[in-house]
Amino acid sequence: MRRKRKKFNTENRGISMCFTGKKAAAGLFLLLGFYLISPIPADPLQGGFSDPPRSLDEIFPGLDDSQKLGVFSGEGFQRSFERQGTQCLIPGPNSGIDLFSVVMEKNPSHFVEALMVVPYNGKPIGIQDAYNALGRIGDIKNHSYFSRGRNMNIYIFEESTRIEGVKSGKPVPDPLFMNTYPVSEEIFLMLKDKYFGNIYVRGDLSINRYGVTFNVTNFKTIRYFLFPVMRAEKFSAILYIEPLKEGLLIYGMAAVDIPNFIASRINIAASVERRLHIFIEWFKEGLRK
Repeated sequence: MRRKRKKFNTENRGISMCFTGKKAAAGLFLLLGFYLISPIPADPLQGGFSDPPRSLDEIFPGLDDSQKLGVFSGEGFQRSFERQGTQCLIPGPNSGIDLFSVVMEKNPSHFVEALMVVPYNGKPIGIQDAYNALGRIGDIKNHSYFSRGRNMNIYIFEESTRIEGVKSGKPVPDPLFMNTYPVSEEIFLMLKDKYFGNIYVRGDLSINRYGVTFNVTNFKTIRYFLFPVMRAEKFSAILYIEPLKEGLLIYGMAAVDIPNFIASRINIAASVERRLHIFIEWFKEGLRK
């Protein structure tokens, strides 16, 4: 039986509406790479799955025309809201997708939701392609965002690497190109952020009937210029990837629990948007490769 969702009053800078943002939040949730554990052959025409691909309308039947325009724009639909807000991107009851209930388990204070479809451009993109794109963790540091105020590109991540695990931060290499992908696995990453320092992430990957789900959390405290802003296990991000008829679906939900006195001193929305841009460009570049 589907879990009943909590309802909130829509809140976004005093405007009660869902809107299309300029940057896709999918990148925030693309902090994952893989080690091969239990391989499954990937079929590029079906994305590696036996069921025929679904359409966007089958999964998100409630999207209006402006939201769809954002989803297919190349930048994606993105929205952030606080505890008093409400979810805008709601999958259909028969989609088998419910990321909101999972992130709500940590009673977070801030949310980000994102949706985009990467077109095939004459060649279908399957789970194998996404697997190899996400595997290029070392490439994250090579991407930047453009600062209009400073009129220059800003690189946030000084280092990006896989590590052995919670107890060992020893770097391990990215895997080579793979023709297979895992049924499930647990991976660990370290991102050296220019402002937040070293961010340590644990990711759990699982495959369902149509796509792949990544559930991510921080296993160490996150700091802002050495000041602790988020305790371990207080960040929750879920990325869902599915090959559709129209292209590769990227649907994500992230939630963080940050005290009010910290949130009032840090522009959380701007910080997230900048990192989202970097991650989405990294993922797109990985797909091109």
